[in-house]
Amino acid sequence: MLCQNCNENEANIKYTQIINGEKREMILCENCAKKLGIDSISFDMPINFSNFFGGFGNLIGDYETEFMPKLISNQSSKCKTCGLTYDEFVQTGKFGCKDCYETFQNRLDPILKTLHGETKYIGRKSNVQNKKVKTKIENQQSEKEDKINELKAKLKVLIKEEKYEEAAKVRDQIKELE
Repeated sequence: MLCQNCNENEANIKYTQIINGEKREMILCENCAKKLGIDSISFDMPINFSNFFGGFGNLIGDYETEFMPKLISNQSSKCKTCGLTYDEFVQTGKFGCKDCYETFQNRLDPILKTLHGETKYIGRKSNVQNKKVKTKIENQQSEKEDKINELKAKLKVLIKEEKYEEAAKVRDQIKELE
């Protein structure tokens, strides 16, 4: 496949960018990726939280005021136990003590809600149990629908055979299930 930028060289880099839910993909050659600054992206593992949180402060344009305003705010909270400031936390990505979370909670909760969808950890086991319960309910609903369809087919046959008393009983069963 050819580079989508220059349409000359063989593309070997796929770049995906998602901004505000809008996904854009580009397939580029090495030269175009270098020109666009995409080749300098590094993937250090494990995730360095100081880079992760610090990166929010480097946002450009209108996003700086809209996106994570509590994170990039100039007001600096300070933990009463260890003395860690919020700005220091953003730089290091580490809390100084167990009380830091409570100190910075009003600034962290919106971030955690955005990143994870929740602010409290309910555990992997709970998620697995919820999925099992959901699957069980879906299976029961599917079985119920199958039973209803089976009874409707039986009802048609009974009406065709003019067995109206039995058909009325089947009709009542269908209504009860529905």
